[in-house]
Amino acid sequence: MHLDDILKLDIKLLVAFVTIMEEGSVSRAAERLGVTQPALSKSLQRLRELFKDSLFTRQAYGLSPTARASELHDLIQPILSSLSELMSPNSLDLINLDRRFKLRADEGDLENFIEPLLASIQYQAPKLRLSIASWGDSQLDELITGNVDLGIMRISDTPSNIRSKLIGYMEACIVLSEAHPLFHQDEISVTDLLSHKVVTHHLRSNRNSSFSKTEQKLKQRGHVIQPDLETDSLMVAMQAVKRGMALVTSRSIGDLFLQVMCEKAHFYPVKLLPIPKEVLELDDFKGRHPIHIFWHERFNNDLAHRWLREQIIDFMRESPWMHLPD
Repeated sequence: MHLDDILKLDIKLLVAFVTIMEEGSVSRAAERLGVTQPALSKSLQRLRELFKDSLFTRQAYGLSPTARASELHDLIQPILSSLSELMSPNSLDLINLDRRFKLRADEGDLENFIEPLLASIQYQAPKLRLSIASWGDSQLDELITGNVDLGIMRISDTPSNIRSKLIGYMEACIVLSEAHPLFHQDEISVTDLLSHKVVTHHLRSNRNSSFSKTEQKLKQRGHVIQPDLETDSLMVAMQAVKRGMALVTSRSIGDLFLQVMCEKAHFYPVKLLPIPKEVLELDDFKGRHPIHIFWHERFNNDLAHRWLREQIIDFMRESPWMHLPD
């Protein structure tokens, strides 16, 4: 690019380009920037002429960047990040941080960090507010649209405008009560497990989840996993186990289940069993599935957002159920 071309490239064009990359849509990018869609389309046309590339192609789900656009994004993003840091305060006033953050995490993952996180917020950022819910069917779409600030889930494939960090690995387990026919065994096979009623708690069959490949391999061997009951409710899971169903869940929920059941009167004794060996042999992760934290690119350099996600990561890694990455 010659000097004359560089002079044509103002900061607004760079901001427009990166925002379109992050949103995957001219209309959403225009709304975020507070400009009209035609105005942003003109900026995109100027960028195409300047870089002599179409930059984006239209797909069913939105705009898909060309190879040149991805290359430019990697070059431009650090420039804008440096400018953003130049204009941003160099410190974070947690005591006066009056802000609401929306989190999505399933119950088994919340158990890893919620108690120390609430204590930390109460002490360090007393004005910070949280809205916490389980994942819905839309999942990462909530991050893309801005309806969610942070999410924790067992998937790794994400759109280019969603950032993620591996927190660690979590084991699953099987919870049985004395009412279950297999209660007195120390380990069980897949055939034994599936020959009786099964309830699952927050174990999703999303095609991007770390469980999906293992499910497919089991299906090829004739083991079709079709839970008799799927639930997000711990109370429902407890009642199902009480009536003799096997609960397949995360180890954190398994231990929580034991604790609650020990305190609950008139309940059958319960125990935890490991996942069947046949499953572990087919599983790419050998029973320890990766958990990631996700956030939108737009929040990457936000000091308050960074503080919150680092708090969650640190507390999860200190959890007794979390196996740390190498």
